[in-house]
Amino acid sequence: MSEQHPRGTAGAPPGHRGRGMEWYAALCDSRWKNPVLAVVYGIPLVEIALAMPHAGLVPNRTAGLLLSLAIAVATVWRERLLLPYCAVSVAGVVVTGHLLSTTVACYTAVRQGRSALAAVLVLVSLVFALATPEALAAHAPHPEATLSGGAVIVLVPVLLGYLAKTNKRMAALTAEQQEREALLQEGRLREAALRQRERLVRDIHDGVGRQITLMVLQAGAIAVRKDAPEPVKERCRLISDAGRDAVEALREIVILAKTPDPDGVPPAGRRYALADLAPVIGRYRSGGHRITIDVRISRAPDPAAQDLAHKVVSEGLSNAARHARSAAVDIRIDQTDTEMIVAVRNEAPSPGSDPLPGTGHGLVWLREEVQSAGGTLTTAPGDGGGFVLEARLPAPGRH
Repeated sequence: MSEQHPRGTAGAPPGHRGRGMEWYAALCDSRWKNPVLAVVYGIPLVEIALAMPHAGLVPNRTAGLLLSLAIAVATVWRERLLLPYCAVSVAGVVVTGHLLSTTVACYTAVRQGRSALAAVLVLVSLVFALATPEALAAHAPHPEATLSGGAVIVLVPVLLGYLAKTNKRMAALTAEQQEREALLQEGRLREAALRQRERLVRDIHDGVGRQITLMVLQAGAIAVRKDAPEPVKERCRLISDAGRDAVEALREIVILAKTPDPDGVPPAGRRYALADLAPVIGRYRSGGHRITIDVRISRAPDPAAQDLAHKVVSEGLSNAARHARSAAVDIRIDQTDTEMIVAVRNEAPSPGSDPLPGTGHGLVWLREEVQSAGGTLTTAPGDGGGFVLEARLPAPGRH
């Protein structure tokens, strides 16, 4: 036989109590908090007004009932209209003769930090408790019990309001402390990222930079030898030029990486124009690549579009050189009123040619940059086993 929990709170599972507290917290944060409180608070007010109509200074059941209903309805707007609500609550004490009418008003005044208003409510309630016939020694069998009960009814909401105010202040302090800790943690992470970036740049400079420098020196030494054939010298000069460009690009990367960016925005790098494609294409042609280019531009594109077009063409030529070294390459740049199309097509590589290794990130980074500019980048197999790289860049003002 399975064990069953009793229905009391003591035997309830912890998860059940947790769900109950979550429900209560959700109710306190919802927009139905005040209407629910108005209903819960109005029921005992109406019951007391109907059961004891002669306790106050106005011995009329109808007047007490209407004023109790007015207090219950006004509870919905008590936080925004606290002064009118307190006046109605004091009137409820005078008319009905019961201190329950000012309990919510006292609680709200203390929670909002209106100490003077809360003191007036407590003082009026206690003075009225002494002045009513129920609290006079001549009419009450136990006047001290009546007075102590009235004091409890008035002072308990004050204590609860003070606790709620303290809890709210502690929650604000906790949130502020968590925000400061989050800022400190963000600063520590940012500092660690900067250190890691600096270490990465140092490794690139020490590793790649030295190897490129060694490559340039060896190619330059071969180019000046008298016994070297002229085609070999020409190729070595191309290697030297490419190596110098790589060292210059590496120098720009180091400068950008070491430049502080306090606003979290990295400094802008160099932007290329379409005219900068001429030496790039010239070097590939000198290396034996067959390249044709067709440019149809009615007006000069904006600098951002030219920079992206330069990157697309450079990436397409680099891919063709690695994967199809002897294949012909066709470059097309076509500008319309709505977009600029940049396409690089290469033929299929010759049989038996081995592709050169790459990082595998060039096309991924290029696609992200094109998409961030509002364009699209597509890669697809070409006719006869070739490859097509095409970018569509929007005209200025259409992104």
